[in-house]
Amino acid sequence: MKPFKMNFTNYGVILFLILFSSCTETFKLLEEEDNIYALTTETQLKDKAYSLGIANFYNQGKEGFLPGKANVPIYYKMFQQPEKDNAAIFISAGRTEAAIKYKELIYDLYNRGYSIYIHDHRGQGLSGRMVADTDMGYIDEFQYYIDDMKVFYDNISKTTKHKSFYLLAHSMGGAIGMTYLEQYPNDFNAAAFSSPMLGFDFPNCAVVGLLSGDTPKYAIGQGKYNDDEVAFKENTLTGSEIRYNRMNAAFSKEPKAKLGGATYQWVLKSCQQFDYINENIKNIKTPFILFSSENEQIINTNDHQKFVEKAQELGKECKAYTVENAQHELLIEKDVQRIKTINEILKYFDMH
Repeated sequence: MKPFKMNFTNYGVILFLILFSSCTETFKLLEEEDNIYALTTETQLKDKAYSLGIANFYNQGKEGFLPGKANVPIYYKMFQQPEKDNAAIFISAGRTEAAIKYKELIYDLYNRGYSIYIHDHRGQGLSGRMVADTDMGYIDEFQYYIDDMKVFYDNISKTTKHKSFYLLAHSMGGAIGMTYLEQYPNDFNAAAFSSPMLGFDFPNCAVVGLLSGDTPKYAIGQGKYNDDEVAFKENTLTGSEIRYNRMNAAFSKEPKAKLGGATYQWVLKSCQQFDYINENIKNIKTPFILFSSENEQIINTNDHQKFVEKAQELGKECKAYTVENAQHELLIEKDVQRIKTINEILKYFDMH
């Protein structure tokens, strides 16, 4: 997920630190592990033949479009195992993202025996846009994200037999995925959330309602996609230079998939959705595991704490971990952080 930051002074820093220090016992530290699932390493990515193998595998996936809510075309990609009745993983991506960002992850998960399904959320990637300025991060109704995902899920579940369905959601895809679990609690056997977007830093949500209007407009500090703003040294997403550069190279090769900054309308709808998500935790039946990054700079990890604490109070089956020395993009982080995160995800799926 590309950064969303409105240029307000963060008056809540001191309060956040106090609250965070008082509830960190909810989250365990994720221990470093060996590469037990033979996940791709940064050394392998530096090998041109290996990287070409990932690209060739991705290009062989089946692609197409589904009719989304309000007739917005939703792009999808599928990687189905040849044998029948295997387990399937649905990937719900973050803001600005597209399936092309997840080539390495899809390759790794497929090689672990899973069929993989991913779609580009409306308004980004290769899916349809809702405003004339295709760089704008805009959403008319946040619920449409969930409606699109349900269409995709139903299309797969009714046509392909899988012994289990799992959800793997990142960032904004986490807000979409958590809402999905609340509305459709029986669709997935288990779910994993990487840096889920469950809240923004103060005072973004407190003031955006005063700034949002009927006409789509970039939020403060946001604008069109800018290739000059993607230097690794200035990024707040990942500590892995090779994975960061691979992500940007993927979008350079597929410019139609690029997306720029968020609009006030997207921020407002997201803030309203945070309230919905927290008010409906009681509806979750799906076991889930959630990962928070120690060096997070994109979303508010204090909201992870509050969400997991409430879920546990309600008796929900869930686990939560803090990933040390990691930034927002856990699934394209340095080897140590990425491997132990994905290891834990796959072990959790194996249990369910």
